[in-house]
Amino acid sequence: MLRRRLPGARRGFTMIEILIVIVIAGLMLRIALPYIRTGMAKANISGSLSAISSMHALARTSAIQKGRTAVLVVNHSTGKAVVLLRRTGSTVVDTVGSVLDLVSRWGVTVTTTSDSTVFTPLSIGTGSSSNTITASKGGFSQSVVISAAGRLLR
Repeated sequence: MLRRRLPGARRGFTMIEILIVIVIAGLMLRIALPYIRTGMAKANISGSLSAISSMHALARTSAIQKGRTAVLVVNHSTGKAVVLLRRTGSTVVDTVGSVLDLVSRWGVTVTTTSDSTVFTPLSIGTGSSSNTITASKGGFSQSVVISAAGRLLR
């Protein structure tokens, strides 16, 4: 059965109903926004450390495959990371992969206890102590540790 509208009646929402919906949406956004920011900061930190872990694996496998010394360089002042291969009997180095800019890609601050970690062709680290790499953003931080033997500990 069809309903008839009264001649002066209009369809739609009243101004009060629209204002109530806007106020409720604003309150929900105000509650959720800090959690969204926190989640994004933690995701950026995790992503940057995953990239460093991948570069660690690249350095180790490159040292084994090429039979040369590989160096994982994480420069804390520029926030860039790169894997270098040293040529035997030379000061020339080759870049493996690409230079990774942690600051521009994830917006994190990077600190390290040592700028480089060296791997021999036997995939053994040659450092005298471990290297701690810390990424931080928005009051949160996480670290990875590369042991003196070259193992990555998360």
